[in-house]
Amino acid sequence: MASLISKKFFCSKFKNIFKIAIFCFTALTVAGCEAAKDLNPWESYPVPPCPKIQLLKDTDVITVFRSGVGRDITDIRYEAEVNGFTGNCEYIGKKGLYSKVKLVIKVEFEITRGPAAQSRLINFSYFVAIPEFYPKPSGRKIFVVKVKFPENRNTVRIVDEEVEISIPLNGSRKGPGSEIYIGFQLTPDQLKLNRQNRQTPRIK
Repeated sequence: MASLISKKFFCSKFKNIFKIAIFCFTALTVAGCEAAKDLNPWESYPVPPCPKIQLLKDTDVITVFRSGVGRDITDIRYEAEVNGFTGNCEYIGKKGLYSKVKLVIKVEFEITRGPAAQSRLINFSYFVAIPEFYPKPSGRKIFVVKVKFPENRNTVRIVDEEVEISIPLNGSRKGPGSEIYIGFQLTPDQLKLNRQNRQTPRIK
């Protein structure tokens, strides 16, 4: 039966994933580590770090305006921002040979209702993409999030349901070298706005 090994991680918009390497410092310690392998078989088969997950530049914020040409604060229906994500990865295999790595992530958002909003219900979309598999369908998937604002609140934070990712491994794809990106599904105009003016006044 294949071994199932889990390594947990946390990442926010402002933090990097830390990689921890355990090694022996002296010849005596090395000898001790070698002896310990007989007692703990997992020491012989180190678990690789999780694939790198990050927010795609300029897609971590979405601003949605009402129909028309107006583009100031009073024309904003809502704004949303990716605050970060949590999750874990599992390498599946045995004796240091892994056939795939499975990831589960949850993305956190902060959404603010704008002056031009006519409803307390909104929908937005975000994507999870693995560039090395794109443009195959398995390389990118879009998720729709539905938000309802309480009567007395115009800003809410939500955590979406778990997103499961499975990356097959082979001689050239080991796992840590794979990259996964998260971002909002933007229109060309929304992406242009993010790139041109990151200092646009916010409605928070």
